[in-house]
Amino acid sequence: MTEHQVEISCREDKALRWLPWVFTHGIVLSIAFSILLSSCFDESFESDVQVELVTSVDTLRFDTVFTTIGSITRQIIVSNPTNTNINITSISLDRGDQSMFRLNVDGIPGSRATEVPVLANDSVHLFVEVTVDPDQPLSISPFIIEEFLTINSGGSEKKVRLEAWGQNANYFPSRNTQGQIVGLGCRGGQITWDDPRPYVINGLLFIDSCEIVVPPGTQIFVHGGIARQDDIIFGDGGLFFLPDGRLTISGTVDNPVIIQGDRLEPAFADVPGQWAGIRFLAGSTGHSIRHAEIRNSTVGIRADSASNVDISNVIIANTSNIGLLAIHAELQADNMLIHSNGPQSIAMTFGGSYNFRHCTIANFQNQSAGVFMDNFTCRNEECSVIETNPLEVNFTNSIIMGSNDNEIDIVDIAEGMDPALFSLVLDHTLVKVLDENENYPPSSCISCIEQIDQPVFLDEFNDDYTLDTMSVARGAGIFLSDLPTDIEGFPRDQSSPDIGCFEFQ
Repeated sequence: MTEHQVEISCREDKALRWLPWVFTHGIVLSIAFSILLSSCFDESFESDVQVELVTSVDTLRFDTVFTTIGSITRQIIVSNPTNTNINITSISLDRGDQSMFRLNVDGIPGSRATEVPVLANDSVHLFVEVTVDPDQPLSISPFIIEEFLTINSGGSEKKVRLEAWGQNANYFPSRNTQGQIVGLGCRGGQITWDDPRPYVINGLLFIDSCEIVVPPGTQIFVHGGIARQDDIIFGDGGLFFLPDGRLTISGTVDNPVIIQGDRLEPAFADVPGQWAGIRFLAGSTGHSIRHAEIRNSTVGIRADSASNVDISNVIIANTSNIGLLAIHAELQADNMLIHSNGPQSIAMTFGGSYNFRHCTIANFQNQSAGVFMDNFTCRNEECSVIETNPLEVNFTNSIIMGSNDNEIDIVDIAEGMDPALFSLVLDHTLVKVLDENENYPPSSCISCIEQIDQPVFLDEFNDDYTLDTMSVARGAGIFLSDLPTDIEGFPRDQSSPDIGCFEFQ
């Protein structure tokens, strides 16, 4: 029974108690009673009126970490601030009967309610419940369960976000920081993510005066999306390191560190852009990433001016933007695989120093070169004022391959006239490039393979970048004594190793 129905029935009972007195006092009072009684039923409810309904909350959080099967009920009050009685057109869970939430509108359960009456300047109570079993697989009970409750009144729509936590995990820095820019420090100490439970990152974390240490086998899931704070709109979910912040990831071949979005349903397995990425801000140094996979972000790794990063045995995959972006930075990358990226797999701009050994850059199914590099930046919109920095790039025993005619794009502001400003060496490296690429200096090639019309990978259409039996990359390298094994830990041939991150098995 709704609130307005209760109110009407109370008025009717009061009138009926006066009936004996009315019959003894004649027709005049009888007529007055008729008027009073009819007023109980004259109240009408408008169904097509657009009303800006007011809800008691914009986000309904079920803020309990579930360690056992648990059920919690929360309440939302929906108010009609007008002087008109209305029927709310619909109140519904966006996922309908597939929702993990359950809805009850004034005592009536279901995933959707229609024509819900609300008196003028009155309200209706909605009850939302969620039951979570943390022992179910992540595809059924993800770390963060969220959807919208949509309230429609005559075409005017109001949404309330519903959030619950489905797994017993480490929500870092807390469960309620998603959509926020958060500063994190530990006074020059360390925070070690060594709990066997996975870590779920909420918010855009700016880490300073602190080293984040990630041991082997750590699972990191980042809750992303689009967020807004103080008129700033940004991609949510990411690890940003300020000058005194440091990242040390120490995975192993058997226990790599996995960093990816927290949407683990099969449909999201290869969806890029789910979280912002890892960024080393200007002047941030001493970072080390070993045996890790970084997946489904906007940018995989970004290294800003005067930052330096050491990367080895790392996979960067399924980024909606550049896989590895470096701006006047210093980078060492060994046994790295980058594939399924947006504009470029690797972009090095405004100079810097970069050394790639046994790396595989697989740039398929996009319209841009896999590797881009330049040695300047524009200081005004017209680019009439520029600033230059020397660029030094070395590829050794590596593969730069993709679906475009030219997979390397170079912009040298000095156009080859200043060797101190531009240096590129491709040593025993396979690079897909055509003769008519005017920006490509052939002198950069040392025993490398350029024009490719033979098979390279086993199955690039299914993201298998191990080498084909007939691959031109087999036996085409030189042995590097400090890189005796490939990305999977297999030993390399010491006389004629394969190029790229995989040794043929």
